[in-house]
Amino acid sequence: MSTFDYAVIMPKMSMTMEEGELLAIRVNVGDLVKSGDVLFDVATDKIDMEVESPADGVVKEIMGQIGSTMLVGAPVLMLETTTQVMSFDFNTPSPVVETPAEVSIVTPVVIPTSPQGSVKAVPKARVIARERGIDLASISPTGPDGTITWEDISNPQLAGAHDARKAANRKMVAGAIEKTRGIPQISLTRFSTHTTSGLDEGSAHLVSTWARILRRNVHLNLSTISEDLREHVGIALIMESKYGLAMPVFRDPDLMAGNDLLLWMKKTREQARAGKVPVEMLTGATASIFDLSHTKISSAIPLLLPSHTTALSVGAPNASFGHSEISLTVDLRFCDALEASNFLDQLVSAL
Repeated sequence: MSTFDYAVIMPKMSMTMEEGELLAIRVNVGDLVKSGDVLFDVATDKIDMEVESPADGVVKEIMGQIGSTMLVGAPVLMLETTTQVMSFDFNTPSPVVETPAEVSIVTPVVIPTSPQGSVKAVPKARVIARERGIDLASISPTGPDGTITWEDISNPQLAGAHDARKAANRKMVAGAIEKTRGIPQISLTRFSTHTTSGLDEGSAHLVSTWARILRRNVHLNLSTISEDLREHVGIALIMESKYGLAMPVFRDPDLMAGNDLLLWMKKTREQARAGKVPVEMLTGATASIFDLSHTKISSAIPLLLPSHTTALSVGAPNASFGHSEISLTVDLRFCDALEASNFLDQLVSAL
């Protein structure tokens, strides 16, 4: 029976992705894998992803190095299989690998007397800790809200790469903000009595309302780079992520039933906190919203991101007066100050 060598490559997970970091390799040379088995984990500044085997086969060679940055299309491992797949690329280029500086990994100290129950950890992490006699209090958590994940114990390479991922995320955000300096923009602020009973409830109402306004004013729903009108209304909502900030895009939220949007938003917030925003939610936005209503920050002037025509921010309600500050920033090439004032009035009235 004929066999084929298939290079499983660094995947392209978004339109702008050029390289990714190899977080972990789940297999060894000689392992028999089935279609759908997870082969390795990769990450960009925006998303983590498990790469699955496209077919049954045997791991013939591993070319990628854990912790390295690899170009999209570079082979991570070679799979020998009897299944010929249309997507096979037998001329995959050699990998271009940037090897990071060595990171000293300290083996967790076993201190079995610590109260394990007082430390936040996922159940799988607790099981591994018990089996290996590891004190959870000695582990540095990388999960949401200071939670220890199973990777923190079973794969120290992932835990060691956490700070580097946060630094890369800050660099990405800073780069986007740097580009906003060249955009002609104006910001306006209004008071609103808009209050909400919960974080996602308030954000869902805000996102849906602003999407309806953008849908009625099609000249705002376009990419400022290509100046092409968007078929859908996409709102990027700034959320907390495991690595800093995430900006998942909610497409056509104004066309959804309120409860469906609310459930979608709650699920996405959980995914963002875990650093795993769905790849299909990384593109397509023409507006951004930074909802600070559930923090102690009273106001923030939103900056336009490249390709966005509008940006909104909502501050925390003033305890004395019961109102919030809502700020709107617009690209003056597509919306003048009087229009912006009218759109902000519409939003406050609808809320």
